[in-house]
Amino acid sequence: MNAVLKPGSRRSVGLAYLLCLGLGVLGLHRLYLGRGLSAAGMAAITLLSLPLLGSGLGLLGLVATGTWVLADLLLIPTMAREANEGLAFA
Repeated sequence: MNAVLKPGSRRSVGLAYLLCLGLGVLGLHRLYLGRGLSAAGMAAITLLSLPLLGSGLGLLGLVATGTWVLADLLLIPTMAREANEGLAFA
């Protein structure tokens, strides 16, 4: 079950883009689109990277999540369609 929306609610591509552009490195757009596990992964990588910025590992983590966000900008319409189609079968 998606924690952001009521069960049976349709997902908006526009809102997913706003979440992605605003807090994409925390995976909120993925959580909104019903992809909780990958959203948790993005948030974990980002939050673990912040205290490690001085060592260089943190920068690597932020580059990884930043790249993931850029890829998601192309994938959001498909993820929203899949989330909305999944509502028909629930």
